[in-house]
Amino acid sequence: MTDLSRGCVLDTNILIYHLHDALPAAAEDMLADALECGAAISVISRIELLSWPQHTPDSLAAAMRLLEPVTEHPVGDSVAERTIDIRRQTRIKLGDAVIAATALDLGVPLMTRNSRDFVRVGGLVVVDPFALPEQPADI
Repeated sequence: MTDLSRGCVLDTNILIYHLHDALPAAAEDMLADALECGAAISVISRIELLSWPQHTPDSLAAAMRLLEPVTEHPVGDSVAERTIDIRRQTRIKLGDAVIAATALDLGVPLMTRNSRDFVRVGGLVVVDPFALPEQPADI
């Protein structure tokens, strides 16, 4: 398993799965550990998460609470340059390229369920909490 003790960048889909109670138990544990160790997001994830048009006042408030403990990283020059490199080398969507560039810039893994697209980004460590083996129930 990848060490997340130095933190990680959370992809938007992990936040959405959490808010919809759709993360497997092992993934919830991994997310909790990541939040405790200093998880980060790209500004893109805040935009994606909070701009969903079907939010109710309660779901928007829950999403905002979820973002409180994470560090948000802007698109500065370094992230922009990495994003350009990623987009020149892969056919990944712009938002995903910015999120990947943020993880690379911080030197931490990216936690996402969308490993298929992100594994094409050279040097990016991708952690898919849905791919974790389920722990057997205590007897």
